[in-house]
Amino acid sequence: MLKVGVRHPVKDALELFSREVAPMALMSAPAITGFTGGRPKVQPVVRLFSCLVPKTQVAARIDMGDQTVAAPPWLGKPFDPATLPQVGGPLPAAGAFARGTRTVPLVQLAWGRSGDKGDAANIGILARKPDYLPFIRAALTEQAVAAWFAHLVKGSVQRFDLPGTHALNFLMHEALGGGGIASVRMDSQGKAFAQMLLDFPVPIPADLAL
Repeated sequence: MLKVGVRHPVKDALELFSREVAPMALMSAPAITGFTGGRPKVQPVVRLFSCLVPKTQVAARIDMGDQTVAAPPWLGKPFDPATLPQVGGPLPAAGAFARGTRTVPLVQLAWGRSGDKGDAANIGILARKPDYLPFIRAALTEQAVAAWFAHLVKGSVQRFDLPGTHALNFLMHEALGGGGIASVRMDSQGKAFAQMLLDFPVPIPADLAL
């Protein structure tokens, strides 16, 4: 598979490229196929820039049919993530590997789902059985996942425990080459990231039933 994407600050340069790229398809080897809408069109790059807006600057209202009701004023103090209690998921018991170890791909232990948040990517990993979570969590550290995606992710990797769901969530920064239409990657929204992570090798006890 081949995808060609070009970015340039001067529109005329891209217009020139869009005319010159056509022979690549017309003069290529027979029996190839492609997904294209004809000659590529130059379009502006739109990026997502997330920010926090103070509640005092937002006028809220409730629209119900033809009736508009003013929402109650914003009350309370700004949310401080530092006030949240630290949550740590389970790790394997001390003697879990006493009878030996074998390694299986993560897909045998968990489901995965991924997507984009601007230039960041999320991967949710849900253990197929609660008993698998300690071994998944021991293997999928932030450092291990960062190394697994080192060829794609340029920023940091954060892991979050999701108590009661036997799941983990990974947030990877600077992971999508700009994200959305700002990215020239084949997978600009990180939809395949979970499938990539499901190949990750996870050590488990030799006698753990799958």
